[in-house]
Amino acid sequence: MPRAAPSLYALDPAMPVLLRPDGAVQVGWDPRRAVLVRPPSGLTAAELAALLRSLRSPTPITELQRQAAGGGSVDDDDLANLVTQLVGAGVATRGRRQSRGRAASIRVHGRGPLSDLLVEALRCSGARIAHSSQPHATVTSAAVDLVVLSDSLVADPRMVRDLHSQGVPHLPVRVRDGTGLVGPLVIPGINLAMQVKGPHTVLAAKRHHCS
Repeated sequence: MPRAAPSLYALDPAMPVLLRPDGAVQVGWDPRRAVLVRPPSGLTAAELAALLRSLRSPTPITELQRQAAGGGSVDDDDLANLVTQLVGAGVATRGRRQSRGRAASIRVHGRGPLSDLLVEALRCSGARIAHSSQPHATVTSAAVDLVVLSDSLVADPRMVRDLHSQGVPHLPVRVRDGTGLVGPLVIPGINLAMQVKGPHTVLAAKRHHCS
C-alpha cells in the first residue's frame, strides 16, 4: 500500500513577516488582524522570521524542523504546535502534494545576470527549472509549461514565433533604466500576443481582418 504524501504547510504569500521591537514576530500588516508569534525556546526572533518566510513555498513539517535545527536546539513538538496555531489563525494552510502528475516545468531563456538570478530564485519554487541561451533553442508545450524571456529588451523574433506556433506560454522579464519590467504573460490563442514587426516588439490584441 503506497505511503500517504506528507502534509505541506504554506504561509499566505500576501502576509509579510515582520520583526517587532518587543521581540515578537508579526505575520500580516494590519495590527488589528495580524498574528503575533513568540519565538519558541532555541530560536531568536530573526531565526523564526526567516523560518516563517521559507513557508511561502509549501513545506513539510520535517523540512521545517530540519531548518530550525540548523539554527539551534528547537523542540520539534514546539515547532509543530506553532505551525498548527498559524493554520488555526488563518495565516497558513495545510495540504498535500499530489502523488501523481509532474511538477511544472519552467525554462528561463537568456544570457546575462538577470537570467542567472531568475534561475537561482526559481529553484526553490518546486518547479523543474531549465536554462537556455542559444538562439536556436527549441521548446514544445509537451515539455515546457512556461518560458521566461529575460536579459533582452526586445525578445528574439524567431523564439517568439516558435513559442506561438508551439502554444507555449511565455513571460518577458527585463530591466530598463534600472527598473524591473515583468510581463505581460502571453498565453497563445487566449490573451494578448507578442507580435514582432521589424526590430520592435509590440503588443497587439488578436483580431480578425475583413477582406
